[in-house]
Amino acid sequence: MRRHPSVTERTTSRDEGSSLIFALITILLASMVVLPVMSYTMSVMRAGTVRTNLAVRTEAVKGGLRTALYDPVALYQACVNSGRTVAVPLAVPPGLGIQSSCTTTKDALQDVPSDQRFALTTTQVGSQVSIPPTYVAEPERPDLDGTMSPTWCTSMVSADPMAKLPCGKPYPNNGAAVTTSWQVDAVSTSTGSKVFLPSLPPFSNNLAFAGGYMMPTGDTGPCRVYFPGKYTDDVVITDSTPTYFVSGVYYFEKALRISGNAQVVAGTGSTPGCVESDAVAVADAINAPFDASSSGVGTTFVFGATGRLMVDTLTSGSSMSFVMNRRLVGKEDPLSVLNDVSIMSVNGVFNGTTTTALDLPGQLNVPVTPVLNGGATSPDPWTHFYKASTLVSTPAAPIGCGLPLSGVTAACPIVDLQFTNAATVQVKIPGYVSVPQGSVSLSVSPGMSAGKWLSFGGGILAAQMGVTGNAPEFLQLGLLNPVVQKTFKIVTETTSGTPKVTSIALVQVNETGGHAVNSWVVQTG
Repeated sequence: MRRHPSVTERTTSRDEGSSLIFALITILLASMVVLPVMSYTMSVMRAGTVRTNLAVRTEAVKGGLRTALYDPVALYQACVNSGRTVAVPLAVPPGLGIQSSCTTTKDALQDVPSDQRFALTTTQVGSQVSIPPTYVAEPERPDLDGTMSPTWCTSMVSADPMAKLPCGKPYPNNGAAVTTSWQVDAVSTSTGSKVFLPSLPPFSNNLAFAGGYMMPTGDTGPCRVYFPGKYTDDVVITDSTPTYFVSGVYYFEKALRISGNAQVVAGTGSTPGCVESDAVAVADAINAPFDASSSGVGTTFVFGATGRLMVDTLTSGSSMSFVMNRRLVGKEDPLSVLNDVSIMSVNGVFNGTTTTALDLPGQLNVPVTPVLNGGATSPDPWTHFYKASTLVSTPAAPIGCGLPLSGVTAACPIVDLQFTNAATVQVKIPGYVSVPQGSVSLSVSPGMSAGKWLSFGGGILAAQMGVTGNAPEFLQLGLLNPVVQKTFKIVTETTSGTPKVTSIALVQVNETGGHAVNSWVVQTG
């Protein structure tokens, strides 16, 4: 049976073109699914890029705060002069496109005013005649009544009573006729309205090199360092090489003289030295002794035998600076009761085997200074290799000792400041000065007051205190109540591009480096 050709041809023609229709339908259906998926994918990718960019910029501004807190002491030093509205720029890591700055929002004083010890105590009979009469306060500032005279406290000279910064109150029984009367009010810890008579700190009995050690020359230039220990030769610093005394306790049996163009910083603190840190000095000083070490922050200088501090302009120079940073150790350390002591003398009389009290009838009586060791006291400083000072105040007013240093006599001041020319001078001793059987002398030649800046901010205990010649342009003798903690507002922000990200942190920082972050927010926009 044969099929008719025309039937076959008609069936084939009906199927032609159906594949194209199915392909078009498939493409249409696929486009309805693929295009939204692609749109969603692009949106997700765009959102991911934005979020990634935000995350990167957020971490960058966080890095600004972390960088600032890497060295809290340096942060305090950098921001200490900032104001409520005056910002100080801070260093930031390069390449992050950020900038950082700090302002001060709050200050904390070292002491409650009622807890402050006496600002100036003199133990020698009749020594009060050298001390100017105390200040008589205006009605607006009754708290200033009886404080140090403007003659010895330049910051009291302001015409505005509210702007005056006092230097504390002198001991009311200065120069009493009974040589032991001051000892009735003496205590071994700093106490309000008492005479602070501190014990001696233990020290390393290793002999130290009077010439110091040089640091490797780097980006900061030359730097000479000294390490805590016992100095039995004169230490003389007169050149312009920046010099740093590593934090710790120093014992001098001869003169420490600073003159000429000397630039000296003692210990870590609010005033930076020429090294990055005490640890760097110990690790990197050229030919440093194997026993080189540091402790706490700041320094305490102890003077025994014929040891004394002499700061003068007898060696020619144009500019000189000597700054001691406040001595501090942790509160858990038994030696923390000696915090804030800058200069001490070894008191008593050494007879070659033991130390006894100094007793000059009708003139001066000073007990032996014990040594504080592990919370207990050793009554004889000689058991800790201390020799009592042979520099004892005389009935005459204190007079500075000139050169040579070998010409020292028993009447030489333990703290001797002599300024005879027009050189600019900065001396800052923020801690306590305790030399009850020796004298403190300050002499400025007539017409040479300009450019002389001197501050003893921790209080003074001495047999006599004398200021002769002209008063320096700026003088603070007594007890300041310094700011030891500041709260800084640290702002770090991106400098270009979007989104703009800002980090704002409030950080409490102690001058010794302790710190706490009170609040920290990061905001966008």
